Amino acid sequence: MKRISVYLLLVFCLAGIRPCFAQNDFAHAEMDSLQKVLAKQRTAKDSLITIQKLVDFTPVRSDETLSYPDHYKMLLDLNEKVKLIDLAPYQLMREGNQYWAKREYNKSLRSFQQAVELFDKQHKVIFPLLINIRILYNFLNDQDARLRYFQKKLEYYLVNGPYENTAPCYHGIAGYYLYKGAYNQAINNYMKGAEVFRKFEPTFYVQILYVLGMTYNQWGNFDKARYYADKAIPLSQKQKDTSGINYGYATLSQIEFNAGKYDQAMKFADQCIRTMSKNVTQRVVSIFTIKAGIYLKINKPDLAFPLLNKAQKWTDSAAFKTVSSVGYTEIDYDFYEYYISKGNTGLAEKALLTAYQKSSNEQGVPLQLKYARELGFFYQKHGQPEKSEKYFEQYFKVYDAREAGLHDFKVAQYEIDQNDRAQRDHISQLKQEKAIQDYQLGRRNALLWGSLVVLALISALLVFIYRQLQTNKKTLLSLRKTQRQLIQSEKMASLGELTAGVAHEIQNPLNFVNNFAEINIELLDEMESELKSGDKEEALSIASDVKQNLEKIRHHGQRADGIVKGMLQHSRAGSNTKEPTDINKLADEYLRLAYHGLRAKDKSFNAELETNFDTGLPLANLVPQDIGRVLLNLFTNAFYATEQKKTLLSDGYSPLIKVSTAITNDQIEIRVRDNGIGIPENIREKIMQPFFTTKPTGEGTGLGLSMSYDIIVKGHGGSIEIDSRENEYTVFIIKLPLNF
Repeated sequence: MKRISVYLLLVFCLAGIRPCFAQNDFAHAEMDSLQKVLAKQRTAKDSLITIQKLVDFTPVRSDETLSYPDHYKMLLDLNEKVKLIDLAPYQLMREGNQYWAKREYNKSLRSFQQAVELFDKQHKVIFPLLINIRILYNFLNDQDARLRYFQKKLEYYLVNGPYENTAPCYHGIAGYYLYKGAYNQAINNYMKGAEVFRKFEPTFYVQILYVLGMTYNQWGNFDKARYYADKAIPLSQKQKDTSGINYGYATLSQIEFNAGKYDQAMKFADQCIRTMSKNVTQRVVSIFTIKAGIYLKINKPDLAFPLLNKAQKWTDSAAFKTVSSVGYTEIDYDFYEYYISKGNTGLAEKALLTAYQKSSNEQGVPLQLKYARELGFFYQKHGQPEKSEKYFEQYFKVYDAREAGLHDFKVAQYEIDQNDRAQRDHISQLKQEKAIQDYQLGRRNALLWGSLVVLALISALLVFIYRQLQTNKKTLLSLRKTQRQLIQSEKMASLGELTAGVAHEIQNPLNFVNNFAEINIELLDEMESELKSGDKEEALSIASDVKQNLEKIRHHGQRADGIVKGMLQHSRAGSNTKEPTDINKLADEYLRLAYHGLRAKDKSFNAELETNFDTGLPLANLVPQDIGRVLLNLFTNAFYATEQKKTLLSDGYSPLIKVSTAITNDQIEIRVRDNGIGIPENIREKIMQPFFTTKPTGEGTGLGLSMSYDIIVKGHGGSIEIDSRENEYTVFIIKLPLNF
């Protein structure tokens, strides 16, 4: 009898407790933040990295995360294009989700654990995945396997890292002790996990504070429970984590409900409802059930009934359970209390039997005890002693089994601390052994690879030297041949620049020749007619006109002949013969040839040509075709610079090329100035180098100015200077000695 009284007293204490196994609620604030980041990504690589973070943070598509897109599909599809990450563990995680949705929990657990092993090889932080694995052990009702798995993983991460993964292992171990009713050990491990989370993941740290509050609530220490809930809520508010705030109010509501402070419980329940998610989740159903329970306790059953109906409707549609990760949702038991208050014993009995059956199916031991005891008293009160005795016996059977399971956990705190110290010493020893093994293995590998590398380098060096000796001569000959070809190509390119200009220049004298020839034919016909008529004086006058026209024909023919000879001189490859040359005439001729050559390519281009030649300039002893190439190169570059600037500025800009000659300090000075785009200061020292060009690919060889430099400096003993201001002007100054 004494034993029965003790048991009943314990059951009455348990009846007021609504336990909660909510280990974690994914931080919607962080998820929403990542969603916003994903929307702003502009490259496939950045999008893939963000999607990977989303998948890592929500490895399980639960009722809390179904409002978000299927990031697994996005990750797999995008990685097919980018090929950036190893998809093997993510494919296993996706399989795990598919098995989870089918309620094939064993297969789901295997897939997730295989993914963990692959991630461990990558030394990856995977605390959200590990956090969710403990739920599968709950579904499978295999808490012993849960303990073994998380103890094994904890030891692995303590030795090998990453350290962050130890937090969910402590969490999983704590859940095992909580399930067994060993609250001291459960709280001890929760606090270890919280300390790890505090250092790198503040949102999860706050979640564990709520779990500590609920654990103390189940243990019956309401002051401690309030302490942790009150500590966590301001942190959730600081993090702007509405889900965490909601969790805090739900926790406080359950604490005050169990403490019998129904006004406070109602206040927190209402605050929880105001801050809850719009999506219907297990937590939403749970808080509505709590509020209904409060109404029943304060004798307002009519207010409780619609809340229970709504909670029941949501539960049926989503297949929510009585025992879940957010606690106990006792809808059927609350219906029982409602019907009792209304005097409807038939429906009350049915609701209580349903509650008991569900708690048995879901292995909710505290609820089994509570409902079995309540059924015993219910049948006792209504004159059914056989049924009453049956459920009291069932109560004692469950209670004895629970007590037997708790024997192993009835250990003094000193022994617990001793075991922790022994475990830490063991971990330290394993770390030291691993460090020694890694060092020895690394040293051996370094020596081996070092020897192989040295041997390979020596072999490669010998082969390289041998091949270089065989190929250097061929390479040198090839380079010289290529250099000659490039120089000749540049000469021919400058010749090509002249072609259109020459065609234009030679056309003018030819037109004059043709026109005066046609006039002379007409004049000779008239002279013949006058001679026949005997007008000798008129015939002589006509003969004089014919003579003048022939002089003009001879003049323009000589002009054409001079142009052709100039072309032949320019195209002559090997002549270095210097001869007295009129610099003014040479500069004027090549300026106009370059201009008309460009005009032949682009009829829309126009430029003002301004010359200021020193008429007292003596003849210079030089190679005219070489100096002509230099001038042609400078003129062509000047026209190109003004053309580029006109393309940029369009209206309001007039290209201007100025060419001047003068004698300064016993030197002939030729200045070529343009008002084009100018030469940036950082490349001025490079533009005379071979193959350096600022023109687009295909428009320049990079040899023009290099050859010009060689002709002026090396071939004629002169100099080339550059004065330029970017986007304003460029001046090339050629100086040639008078008596070279």
